[in-house]
Amino acid sequence: MTAIPLVPPDGADWTIDAVSTPDGVELAIAFTLQGKPITARFAMDRPGARKLSDGLRAAAGDGTMRTFPKPAETRDV
Repeated sequence: MTAIPLVPPDGADWTIDAVSTPDGVELAIAFTLQGKPITARFAMDRPGARKLSDGLRAAAGDGTMRTFPKPAETRDV
């Protein structure tokens, strides 16, 4: 797996790895909890992986819409 390093706002160190498998995707999330390394692995079939992907995209879009103000509408009168 190739790690995608992500640094959350609190500066904690964690990674998400994803690799395709013949049946779908294996997702690994590694982080430190109370000083001990933890890795959670999820094996998903293609429909499950697609559902997770769609949910993450929807959440990111919703977060973006809530974070950035909408531009003022301009109309020719």
